[in-house]
Amino acid sequence: METFQQVTLGSNLMLHGEAALRLDADTLKAEYAAMDTALPPEERTHYGAESGTGWTAIALLADGPRPALDHLPTVRSLLERPDLLVQCAYIHRQPAGGMLRWHFDNLALHRTEVRLLVPIHAPKGAVTLIGHEAVAYPEGQCWTGDFCFPHQVENPTDRDRIILSLDVTVTDSVRALFPSLLAADQARRDALAETARNLWLAWRHDALAIATA
Repeated sequence: METFQQVTLGSNLMLHGEAALRLDADTLKAEYAAMDTALPPEERTHYGAESGTGWTAIALLADGPRPALDHLPTVRSLLERPDLLVQCAYIHRQPAGGMLRWHFDNLALHRTEVRLLVPIHAPKGAVTLIGHEAVAYPEGQCWTGDFCFPHQVENPTDRDRIILSLDVTVTDSVRALFPSLLAADQARRDALAETARNLWLAWRHDALAIATA
């Protein structure tokens, strides 16, 4: 375990949690399959390439609904919920063997925006590391994490990992979907997250120096 991961050890902070929101996994899979078959290549973007294991992103909202939503009525209904102020929405595909290495985002339940994630295909063994914890939620279950801490997304399996990702404005309605502990102790969260990020930046600097020596 790296030093920046150890910052959360013994902190008693809740780093991730499930929402009181779940979508039918079989329906999601069927709708995704129909969309994946019909959607043209130009509706997909690629990022995070590493030895041919880059991710694919399909935008669901960009200056209005995108064509992918025509095949995703369950997701469209979710995006239209009045209690969710959705800023952006994507379906991400992490290929077999894919890795999104350590990074951080200013997204958490105690911040102004939070990232909601709903697994569509969640192969056993695929995890998100947040601090010292490894996270894996079942298909259809909405969850979030404190992504202000460094986190890494790993899929060492032989199957694609498919995730619905929504960035939403944090409101009382959104907070009410999650355990209150996930946004508790904000000052200590921010301080520990800053410490972890600084340690990660130093770790990355050292790793790059070794790699280029």
